[in-house]
Amino acid sequence: MKSIRWNAAAVVAILIATIPVASAAEEQAPLEKECEYGITLALAGQDAAAESVFVSLLSHAPKDARALNNLGNVHLLRGNLDVALVFYSRALEADSTDAGIMLNQGTALMLEGEDDLAQARATEGVRRAGGTKQAALLLGLHDEGSGEEASRGAERAYVNKDEILSLLRAAARSVPADSSHAVTPPAGEPGAKSKKRSPTWRSAGARGGEGDAATVVYWKH
Repeated sequence: MKSIRWNAAAVVAILIATIPVASAAEEQAPLEKECEYGITLALAGQDAAAESVFVSLLSHAPKDARALNNLGNVHLLRGNLDVALVFYSRALEADSTDAGIMLNQGTALMLEGEDDLAQARATEGVRRAGGTKQAALLLGLHDEGSGEEASRGAERAYVNKDEILSLLRAAARSVPADSSHAVTPPAGEPGAKSKKRSPTWRSAGARGGEGDAATVVYWKH
C-alpha cells in the first residue's frame, strides 16, 4: 500500500513538472505587439488611436518605459510640450539609461525655446548613444523620406530636421573627452537657469525642409 501511495505521489509530481510554464519572453510578447501596434498607428497619423493603445499597454504593465515615452511623443505631436516632458521624465525614471528618451526631452525643450536645457539633455543623450550619428539614428533622421503622408489636414507639429541635427552636433561638441565622468543635471531641475528664446513650434502647414514630428522622435520598442 505504501508503495502504491508513493507511486501515485511520484506520478502527480511528474505531471506537475510537465505542465508548461509561460516564459518571461512569452509573457512579454503580447506587450511588445501592443507597443508596435501603437507606434504603427502614431506613424500613420492616428494619434488618438495610438494614445489608447499606449494607455492600454500602461494598464497591463504599469511604469512601462515604452508606454510612457511613446505617450510623451503623442503629446509632443499635439503641441502639449509640458505634458510630453512629464511623460519623458516618468519614462526615464523607469529606464534611466535610455539615450532616446533624453533626446526626446531635448527636442521638446528646443521646441519650447529652452535652448540651454535642450542642449544639456541632448548632450547627455548623445553621450549615452555613443555619438552624433547614433543619436540621429535613434531619432529616425537616417530616413529623410519617411512620414511624408502622415496626418494630412491634422493639426500636428512639424520639426525642422536641420535644427535637430544642429542641436545634436552642438551637444556632441559639449561631450567631454572623458565622457564617463560627465554629469548633466536633469532637464527642468528646480533652480536650473536656461537661456530661452521664442518657441520654434510649427503647425501642420509648414513644409520645405521640415518633417513630420512623428518621424523625428524616438519611439521606444
